[in-house]
Amino acid sequence: MKTPRSTNSIGQRVLALRKKLGITQFECASRMGFVRNYISLVENGHEPSHKFIEALERLEQGPLPDIEHKPGATASIPLFSWAQAGTTEAWDHVYENEAFPGFNVRDPKAVAVQIRGDSMAPQFPQGTIAIVYPTWEAKSGDLVIALLVDGTVLFKRLHVDGDSYTFISLNPSYPPLTVDKAKIKKLLPVGGTFQEHL
Repeated sequence: MKTPRSTNSIGQRVLALRKKLGITQFECASRMGFVRNYISLVENGHEPSHKFIEALERLEQGPLPDIEHKPGATASIPLFSWAQAGTTEAWDHVYENEAFPGFNVRDPKAVAVQIRGDSMAPQFPQGTIAIVYPTWEAKSGDLVIALLVDGTVLFKRLHVDGDSYTFISLNPSYPPLTVDKAKIKKLLPVGGTFQEHL
């Protein structure tokens, strides 16, 4: 087995932390919100991004007190592309999709959706993976994945006002969209996000 070169101090820190926690590159990447290949690059001397260093520091500090972290507490979540999210009829029958490893997922029916487009940039750029909780009720202020009756799929911030929903983008180039509740086929709260690539 080839040993990573770890030519920079960050790469050495990542490798040491993985060994301490007893986790693979894949598990480490998922906890930090990155893809496995990025972990491998950093361990082999690639200069990491500022966001990566921040995520590494959070992982080094250990679990947050209000979140229960158990060793090996992972779930294999079906991963949708954005197009699949818009065309799938019954989300209960999607559990043969490519799997995404989720940590501390609170909904056994959770599904991962890979985001396309820039309407929620810069906080959620294209490639972000949103973990949605189908059995939870979406509330005003939540990030949501909305499937409209006409087939449109939205990843937005939700605002509820009587019998209508307003979907708000973070990118100011996209104006808010107000939709009557009758035009919503499915409304799914987002329980967490991961950056697929940076």
